[in-house]
Amino acid sequence: MKKSILLFVGCCLLVNQHFAQAPSAAFSPIKEHLERWDDIRGAWLAAAIQALATKQAIPDRTFPEDFTPYEMLSMIPAKERQDLRQMVLENQRVASTNNSQNTDYGVFAALLEHSFCSRTYGRSYGDPHLKSYDRATYSFQTVGEFVLSKNNNGLFEVQTRQRAQDENFSLNAAVAMNIAGDRLCFYAADKPDDIQQTPLRLNGQPIQLQGRSYYLPHGGVIRLDGRNYTIAWPTGETTVIDVRTSGARGFVNVTVGIFDCDRNQYEGLLGNNNGFSDDDFNSRTNMPRPNNIAALSVASAYAFDSRDAAQINSLAEQEFQAYLAKNFAEDWRVTDNTTLFDYRPGTTTAYFTDRSFPRVHMNISQMDAQSREQARQRCAQMGVPADEMGGCIYDQGYLNIAPNVPPTPNVPNPIGTVLNKVERPALNNNAHTFAEGKHPANRPQTMGKPDTNAEKPNSQDKGNSISKPAEPREPVSPRPTQSVNPKPTVSKPSAPAAPRPSAPVSPKPSTPVAPRPAAPTPKPSMPAVKSGKG
Repeated sequence: MKKSILLFVGCCLLVNQHFAQAPSAAFSPIKEHLERWDDIRGAWLAAAIQALATKQAIPDRTFPEDFTPYEMLSMIPAKERQDLRQMVLENQRVASTNNSQNTDYGVFAALLEHSFCSRTYGRSYGDPHLKSYDRATYSFQTVGEFVLSKNNNGLFEVQTRQRAQDENFSLNAAVAMNIAGDRLCFYAADKPDDIQQTPLRLNGQPIQLQGRSYYLPHGGVIRLDGRNYTIAWPTGETTVIDVRTSGARGFVNVTVGIFDCDRNQYEGLLGNNNGFSDDDFNSRTNMPRPNNIAALSVASAYAFDSRDAAQINSLAEQEFQAYLAKNFAEDWRVTDNTTLFDYRPGTTTAYFTDRSFPRVHMNISQMDAQSREQARQRCAQMGVPADEMGGCIYDQGYLNIAPNVPPTPNVPNPIGTVLNKVERPALNNNAHTFAEGKHPANRPQTMGKPDTNAEKPNSQDKGNSISKPAEPREPVSPRPTQSVNPKPTVSKPSAPAAPRPSAPVSPKPSTPVAPRPAAPTPKPSMPAVKSGKG
């Protein structure tokens, strides 16, 4: 009995120490408000926001839910969030008068504003076809690695790897993400090591979900729902990875969810989220697409024969596809300095690049009428929305890929969610065995130290300060619960704290460094798979 009491007291002391982070003067009233709402969940939320502001690992959850900081904030009743909003507005007025700025307060204000915003979605699916946040649609028949979407705050980025299936068709074979400082990759094909039983790599190390969710060190959560993986950012954004197959081909469809209120804060293939679709095809320097494409479209309107008009429209579409595959694609190709992917020794992003692809630009105008109509009927029967009908017909008619409707992200809904009273803190980020779930003993994990030596990213790589593939080295004793400060590199993104997954299983991590040019290197030792929360 005495030992149990001592263990409980020690656990509480560690939790309190874990949350002991001095807030700024402006954030203190917010912290007190959150703790009045819920003394345990609110205290964690305040500490998590401070950790996000300083780019540290967030504290362990001390409640049963697997929520991200944004999701927990969204659970606060609307009336109380409105009160917090008024506090934010008053603070912003005072801060502008005094010319002062508080980082933790700014992060809280952004999360709070997200809780009042509606979401908008962009997609990369099938051949691939892309739908921007502003509802522009186009086919992107290319091969290589690209920035699908990136926020200029440095906390959010999604990259895709498109692999050729034959001379004219390509599919998404992998996805790489920056999740508030954690580098998470999903490989449907071409895994960067010899670990085949899991497609996930966290900061270069394989991880495997043993249950519904997996906690990322900096506040994100991976959730498995059927064959779909929902990646939830601590700031509220989502990416759904829909694992698909077509014959012998394995690929993924990617659906990215952001907030309407973050206007004009994004770049990449999915556009800038400014509310206008016309500029989503512009170059990175905002130069409009070539005039000859528009001229061909105008010419079709004056064609006297419907067959001539169809031919002119097909030529215009091919010209547009050629522009996207060359000029537009080149703007958004990743480099060895900006890539988030892992690579086998001797390979770089150039290994996955083919600028001569495709040999011929295909479109549904070239498809025979019967195949096109059959594909249209199948897509309509499956409930494919109108703005994705062209891409669905293309995939069904040319590649026999089954229709795929946009998935719904697996995130908690504040409406109808009941948060039961938590009588005392109970750690929910404990280590888990590969097969059994929680360890019997509650062993709190320590929060990582801030990276004070991190190099500031250059203007082209803004915010891309996350870890890169590691060079082979001798195995070291695993320390999954504590972050380390990497040495800065020259003209390359800095590396964050080492991963602290929720369920390590004898990992053999290596220190992340920036990628080296392609050259034969020794084959790295095979790391053990880390399993997730049971």
